[in-house]
Amino acid sequence: MPAVSQKQQKFFGIVRAIQKGEMAPTTPETAKAATDMKKSDVKDFASTKHKGLPEKKEMKEALRSSLLSDPKFMKRIAKEKEEQKPKVKKTFSTFNKNAQEAKKRYEVDNKKPFNVHRNTTYY
Repeated sequence: MPAVSQKQQKFFGIVRAIQKGEMAPTTPETAKAATDMKKSDVKDFASTKHKGLPEKKEMKEALRSSLLSDPKFMKRIAKEKEEQKPKVKKTFSTFNKNAQEAKKRYEVDNKKPFNVHRNTTYY
């Protein structure tokens, strides 16, 4: 089975060199491929000539549209986008809630009602 792109051929060239012991694994992906694949399969991919191969395999439009119509795929994409949004540390509602809890703690600890104006002097 020949390689479908120049990048794939280069990748399998590295994997073949690792299998032969000519070089050490450069990435975890190359190390995994070197241990998992047969030497003959790697040789088939690595021996593909570059002439006529694209630099990188392009995604087919049909595959792209089928992925976009898949609800599970779209949910995963939406979840990833949601995770990338910056989180707001505190909103007004959480601030207000914390203030009410602090007021209740004050009233319980001091056994008297919380008075906002206790230290205010009016002239």
